Amino acid sequence: MINFHKCSITAHLFIFLFIALCIIPSQLNAQTDTLGTVVVSRTVKQNASRNAKFSPGTRIQKFDQIQQVNANSSLSDFLKNNTAIYIKEYGRGMNSYISMRGTSSSHTTIDWNGQSLAVPTMGQTDLSHIPLYFFDNMSVHSGGNSALYGNGSLSGNIQLSTTPTFNEGVSGDITLKSGSFSTLFGGGTFRYGKNGWESRTSGYYSYAKNNFKFRNNTKTGFPTERLNNSQYNNWGALQEVFKRFKDRSILQFNFMYLQFDREIQPSVSNNMSPESYHSIFDRNIKVSAAYNGKRARWGYNVRASYNHDYELYEDDVIAASRVSSSADAEYRTDKLSIRGGGSVEYIKPDVDAYESGTQEWRGDLFALLLWNPLKPLTIGGGIRGSFASGMRIPAQPSIDVKYQIIDPLKERDITEATQSLSVRASLSKSAKIPTLNDRYWGGENTGLKAETGVTYEVGGDYTLMQGNWELKSFVTGYISDVNDWIRWLPAGEIWRPANVPEVSSRGIESGVGITKRWRGWKTLLNANYAYTNVKMKESLLANDPSIGHQMAYQPEHTLTANLGFNISRLTATFTYSYIGERTSTDIYDVMPGYSLLDFGINYKFVLLSQEWDVTGEVKNILNTSYQNIRFYAMPGINFALALQWKF
Repeated sequence: MINFHKCSITAHLFIFLFIALCIIPSQLNAQTDTLGTVVVSRTVKQNASRNAKFSPGTRIQKFDQIQQVNANSSLSDFLKNNTAIYIKEYGRGMNSYISMRGTSSSHTTIDWNGQSLAVPTMGQTDLSHIPLYFFDNMSVHSGGNSALYGNGSLSGNIQLSTTPTFNEGVSGDITLKSGSFSTLFGGGTFRYGKNGWESRTSGYYSYAKNNFKFRNNTKTGFPTERLNNSQYNNWGALQEVFKRFKDRSILQFNFMYLQFDREIQPSVSNNMSPESYHSIFDRNIKVSAAYNGKRARWGYNVRASYNHDYELYEDDVIAASRVSSSADAEYRTDKLSIRGGGSVEYIKPDVDAYESGTQEWRGDLFALLLWNPLKPLTIGGGIRGSFASGMRIPAQPSIDVKYQIIDPLKERDITEATQSLSVRASLSKSAKIPTLNDRYWGGENTGLKAETGVTYEVGGDYTLMQGNWELKSFVTGYISDVNDWIRWLPAGEIWRPANVPEVSSRGIESGVGITKRWRGWKTLLNANYAYTNVKMKESLLANDPSIGHQMAYQPEHTLTANLGFNISRLTATFTYSYIGERTSTDIYDVMPGYSLLDFGINYKFVLLSQEWDVTGEVKNILNTSYQNIRFYAMPGINFALALQWKF
């Protein structure tokens, strides 16, 4: 393993420029069809979550073209800025984990084109490891529904997708970014299409010294220090090949390689203690092949994939290889859709703490239905049965209902108001197989049960359009109970996993979006709020003081709001976020809430018949001193400037 930590700034700049210089020369003769200054593009829509439509009683947020808008952001940054989901961060660019509806990160599944991005040993996805530069579209589905998404979807699902355009010729982009704390980002994408074939090649490199100043709240007088041992560098490559046939079926091959070499940011109390410094190295390889076909009212999909996840911490290796295959088919009529399928997965871990020869088989079968018996009424539902080596997993059913109270007119008269109002409800049961660490660390834990959850939710969606105004809003209330929640508890001198009898989550999610167009201007306000009340109702420990209290690192209140202004090629956006009070692992240690304000500005222009984007960012404008996780410093005000060339 190359020790990137010892590389000089000059070496990092060389790598940074190398990405651009390797790709730019091949583009000098590229040709694209243009109409004025607008590139003519035919995007093929591939639903990242094909099963999502079978849950009409829940809400799904969809984000398109995330690669263009947030090319140099991680998934963690994007979710913080555009949703009210709480993200637990152990420092800037460090480990970052999602917490939807008060659950743990392993209770939300995150997939790329149908492949799980979770590491099987831990059962969770580090959001700082997911570069948005590689992805085109994303959907966020709140609410437990294992019938749709399978193992682990107790609180929600995030689907990331890469999609072909099938444009003839060459296209792509070069993106460069520089910012505070010696932050550098370089990325390049090259697409080539001809006669129904398309190839996409992407690569990126990211580096930060990350030596920002912070106030040390563990020392008398809260002195200002500069952060040590927090440098990181990440790089990755993506290669995809697509073939579209005359019947519009698609064959695809996907390969992704990600590598992360970073120092582990110390707690503020150990910032000046070199003996406590550590680093970690991660490598992820994902390969898949899929075929999506259509025949009249039928659609079908088959997929095979291989994943290898490797982590080196000190001298300890934690690795696992996975081979999986899946198939499903759907039949559609005007009022009815039925989908069914199944999958099988083989996992072979390489972990010193497991017994020799450890391996695991997993699989499931599912059936889904969507029915429109009446024009305003939609009913969805499904059931999934799962298995894992040596474990019983209960069936996971779901049922959803949506009723359209006010149906908008298809042809709108701009002088008249157009409204849309619908109500929805959902009931689902979900399950999560214990992770490999849960089951096999230190010997097989044969008494461990699968986690199960039941979620009830109701909500409504309202849209109003009148003149140059548009308003979109939603509200959802939910109750979610998780049984046999797995926690690691002390058992003498060691820690062992155990099933906590019951954890209960209650909450409200709401949002509003307002758009106003006037005299060439466009103003947009988006706001999302979440109230989350999550408590342990029963415990395995006698006289456990945490029973009935909000669980650790779970704020009751989170809010994100974006205010944007656009005129011609210029867009400016203010982003405000609020994270409410929460406790550390000590329920009596209450951490204060904090607010952050960011500003971004983007300008699009044409130079030498090519499209260019310039983006400037100012993060934490108010220079707020805060900690997301107790004793892990976060940066004050910081800046970044990015340039993207689209060809």
